[in-house]
Amino acid sequence: MSTNPMPTPPSTLRQFTALAIALLVLIGPLAGMALVGLAAPAHIHLVENILPAFLTLALVLIGGTAVGLALLPSFFLGAVCGYLLPGPWPYIAAACGLAWATALGLSLGRLFSTNFLEVLLQRKTTWWTTYQRLVDTAGSFLPAAIALLRLAPHMPFALTNLACARLPLTPARIWLSSFIGLLPRTFFAAHIGSQLQDWQALLERERPPWELLLSL
Repeated sequence: MSTNPMPTPPSTLRQFTALAIALLVLIGPLAGMALVGLAAPAHIHLVENILPAFLTLALVLIGGTAVGLALLPSFFLGAVCGYLLPGPWPYIAAACGLAWATALGLSLGRLFSTNFLEVLLQRKTTWWTTYQRLVDTAGSFLPAAIALLRLAPHMPFALTNLACARLPLTPARIWLSSFIGLLPRTFFAAHIGSQLQDWQALLERERPPWELLLSL
């Protein structure tokens, strides 16, 4: 007579799952950036002749989804948009991609219970302290607190989504506050990415080398 193995207690399962997700949100963006960095040189020619509008759409859908799934950081998406797109297109792509990524990340964050979130955040003291400060914030300052947390996050993107998703605000206000907080550094990254285009031209001797210092 065979016996089924004893099921894992819920608390133990929650602990292991929380640990796995904590590792994922830390390692995922690093692995994603490494993969893009290694694959980009061999495939950059595939996007050179694509119209900016279509390339923008592709970056919004693919890049925004990767950011929303915590596989790439939002600033990396901005930098890629700045490097690949001309004129104002980097900022359009970065803003739209960030909007989609934020909505996707917050939607996924609502799939987890508050108890599970607390188990996850207790893995690191700074995460837990930041979460407690956010929860203790009340009234009209809460949207500003979300924006400030996103502007200079003390937690990874995915964990911030989990923390913000169940705050006592409407989903639209949580999304808007998160988007506003993430937008400045994403735009700054897009600007840096656009400058890299000029640096590449200088390094290829298409312009005088001394202009490299002036471009900084």
